[in-house]
Amino acid sequence: MKQHTANKEQEVSRKLMQLIQDDARKVGARLPSERELAGMLDASRNTLRGAMRLLQAHGVVDIRPGSGNYILSKETPSFLPSLISEGKSRPSLAEVMETRYLVEPVIAAQAARTATGEDVDRLEGCLTQLSRASIDNQYDQLMVEDVNFHRQLAQSTGNPLMIAIHRQIAAHREESIFGHPLNAGEKASLFADLVGVFNAVQNRNQAQAHLGIQHYILRQCRLLIAQKGVEMSPTVVEALQHLDRSPKDDGPPDNFIV
Repeated sequence: MKQHTANKEQEVSRKLMQLIQDDARKVGARLPSERELAGMLDASRNTLRGAMRLLQAHGVVDIRPGSGNYILSKETPSFLPSLISEGKSRPSLAEVMETRYLVEPVIAAQAARTATGEDVDRLEGCLTQLSRASIDNQYDQLMVEDVNFHRQLAQSTGNPLMIAIHRQIAAHREESIFGHPLNAGEKASLFADLVGVFNAVQNRNQAQAHLGIQHYILRQCRLLIAQKGVEMSPTVVEALQHLDRSPKDDGPPDNFIV
């Protein structure tokens, strides 16, 4: 059932991408309302929301709660068709988390080196939206804003390949720990991790940015193991064991990659 839902969202995302490209609206313009789009694309609103999140991960649209959905780009990412056509071999949640653990800290470290003042301001805006979604227990929106924060980190590197790698990862994040209720302590800890990453980027501390994202992702992995019984890869398990052995050690685990 979950695979069928993902395929429907991917099909609607193709239609939505075509609509965006054919529409007279320019980049920066607001798209029609969710109800109008659902009717135009012959899709349920839930499916439309999933498709919208997929295009947001690809940097095509910007989802702004309470305001609407806005066009960021009319260019179809070169890898989007292949991602959709290869849906039958999508990676597991454990594989997605392993990839995030290995790749996203490197992106964060580079962002700490290259981010401009405008990039830092955008990251701060992402944190504000994350905080609001967390306080209001809007878990779908929390997942969207989490993707936004990491997308902005990737964009802050100024490296097109790093941006494309993030989009590939984000395209496989239909499910994450944010799709499930979290208690106040869990939400606070995850948010504190991202605040630490933001501070590291702002202060150009590459090591802390790298470590902060590692801890953030490992915290999610631990929650996924505890709440959903996800069997993580040996790489992630070893990293979690390292944290358990040395909770006060700020150094990276043995499988740390730079």
